[in-house]
Amino acid sequence: MVKAQHSFDDLKGIRGYLAKIKLFSYNARLYLLHVIGMDMIHGTWEVMFNLYLLAIGKPLEFIGLRLLVMGVAGAAASIPMGWVSDKLGRKAGFILGDGLGAVMSLTLILSTDDTIILVASALAAMFSALHHVTESPFMAENSEQKERIHLFSVSEGLRTFSAMIGSLIAGFVPLWAAGAFGIETVVAYRWAAFIGIGWWFLSLIPAILLKQQVPDQKVEPVKKVKPSVMAAIKSLTANIKNPVIIGKLLLVNGLISLGAGFVVPLFNVYFHEGVHAHAHEIGTTFAAGSLFLALGALMVPFVVEKFGKTVTILVTRLAAVPFILLIGFAPSLADPTAVMSIAGLAYILRTTLFNMSGPVLSAFSMELLHPKERATATGFQSTIGRIATAGAGFLGAGLMGLGDFRTPFFLMAFLFLLSTIFFWALFKGYEKEAQVQDHPTLA
Repeated sequence: MVKAQHSFDDLKGIRGYLAKIKLFSYNARLYLLHVIGMDMIHGTWEVMFNLYLLAIGKPLEFIGLRLLVMGVAGAAASIPMGWVSDKLGRKAGFILGDGLGAVMSLTLILSTDDTIILVASALAAMFSALHHVTESPFMAENSEQKERIHLFSVSEGLRTFSAMIGSLIAGFVPLWAAGAFGIETVVAYRWAAFIGIGWWFLSLIPAILLKQQVPDQKVEPVKKVKPSVMAAIKSLTANIKNPVIIGKLLLVNGLISLGAGFVVPLFNVYFHEGVHAHAHEIGTTFAAGSLFLALGALMVPFVVEKFGKTVTILVTRLAAVPFILLIGFAPSLADPTAVMSIAGLAYILRTTLFNMSGPVLSAFSMELLHPKERATATGFQSTIGRIATAGAGFLGAGLMGLGDFRTPFFLMAFLFLLSTIFFWALFKGYEKEAQVQDHPTLA
């Protein structure tokens, strides 16, 4: 029996990949179905919503203000939401975070009022924080170390395939609707959003079918005590077992979030205003990026199998940096008729290479953390990341509003490079330790 298990664990290549996918639990399979429906809206929203705001007459400064409001609200909610996720369970986290997030998206696409858009965006960011701090701990708790990287990579692959479809919907449905029915651009954008939001609501069905892994515990009577700031902080950090590791993760991910904030939430604005691309060109570019990212994510286990997690993260992130610069400097390097082709290709390569490291780092960081601290640690990372992204997004939108499209890309490339160097310096010796000390799962 031991010999058979050993030979199974040593399976490599396609056989090993498929064998480990077959190990996915009932909950993990339902989660993958949830991802397919949920992430279609992300592809649609990524292409369309900033263009929708421009179409209803909002200036770039308002787009930057919205990013700032979302970042502050999401950051304020992230750590408490990690505590909520630990207390309520992963199933409740999925249903509440995604269900209420879908409602807020529906509110946003139907509104033109500044106050409603900002308030709904803040609430959406808070509900997104609940989903975010629930996701990685859920996958870690519903997989074992030997198949965990496969669950993270398959999840990322399905997520990006769904985002690809959403991007195509956002790029072509408005174009088709405007031509076929003669409707206004704003109404056409809403049609595209309704399709993505509809799938988002449907994705709640597999989330509802998830089996609760940790049985409900009896709630002991709570003694009435005078609340204090210190008591609140202590309750939020009570689960932390590895503060040094969490601190290192915060530094690495915080720099990435800061760099990404200057450009990533504004890619559609850059292509529309800086490159003068049409919505269908932006949608096609984003869809191609999602397609190649999905293929890259599905290849991640093979790369990790050959080089290990830390080397995979290092190489894919370093390789992405030159393409960040090429996107931003494409207008000055190419003929106007070829700018979108060059910038689009660079976007696809940057997206694929850099984001291949995402599922690897998620799995790696979850292995380094104790199960009881995973959601809380993810909440801290989300807080720092959202604050950094919000501030950078506000500044990036301001720079683009002034016609400076190069500086945001330069800052993004520099901070990505800095984060990658710090990652290698801080974590290059941790991989074997993570494999040896991987904590028991709750599944």
